Amino acid sequence: MLVAFEGTRPVFGTLVSSGRRSATDKEKDFPTPAGSFRIREKHVTTTMDANEVDNKFELRDVPWVQYFEKGYAMHAAYWHDEYGTPRSHGCVNLSPIDARRLFLWTDPQLPPGWHAVYASDETGKGTIVYSHI
Repeated sequence: MLVAFEGTRPVFGTLVSSGRRSATDKEKDFPTPAGSFRIREKHVTTTMDANEVDNKFELRDVPWVQYFEKGYAMHAAYWHDEYGTPRSHGCVNLSPIDARRLFLWTDPQLPPGWHAVYASDETGKGTIVYSHI
């Protein structure tokens, strides 16, 4: 489950699919990173692949992508509807409508007409992500 907070007040909650785990097969163990992170970049759509996370996949035009650690992101998953079940290669999968809502709520904000934004002094710090998977 994902819960978005403003201060100590929850403002949005939804089911997600985190990384699927396997205690017996390292090649099928895809944990979502745990810890405290900041969103470092956001893309309206992008190609996601295994270059940074040592898995085998490539997905084109993935919407509402928010990277928070290496190749791990919160993003829409249009290819399944099994939210609430660990299923991903380590990313946090959301339904497209929930991913859009979260994308518009988090920082850095996407300037009008832009397709992507990176956290910086000019655009602002990324929203803090606490992952307790």
